[in-house]
Amino acid sequence: MSQREQLLKVIEQDVHDDLTGFTRLHGCMSHLQVALMARECDAITTANEQISALMDAAGARARRRSRVLEVFHLGTDTHAMQSLIDLYPPDRRATLVRAWKTLIVSVERCRDLNERNGKLLAMHSEIFQQLARHDSAQVYSPSL
Repeated sequence: MSQREQLLKVIEQDVHDDLTGFTRLHGCMSHLQVALMARECDAITTANEQISALMDAAGARARRRSRVLEVFHLGTDTHAMQSLIDLYPPDRRATLVRAWKTLIVSVERCRDLNERNGKLLAMHSEIFQQLARHDSAQVYSPSL
């Protein structure tokens, strides 16, 4: 098998792995959202650890894709991946195009969920800051 074919196979596998990874990531981020709303510290920690591991793996695959794009001299702009996909034979190309489009949607869903989780964290921080600003006797003591 030529180096070109090996690299193309790596990209196919990475896109497949990204699809699986981002599906899992969305699930973890959904669990994180529930944990944030319930203020369950252990569940938040667990979800964050899982998210970090999934993001590390996705980052490694993205870096590998970038290196493959460089090997093929395709650049790194938004059209580079399409140029790479165009190198595949038609039967494999069609499958990869579908997978890549699905992956883009999955990434966008995760990005949206991440933004919502970030807003929840910001709300928690704001509430904490409001509580911390008040005299603790007024906040934590019963009214008489």
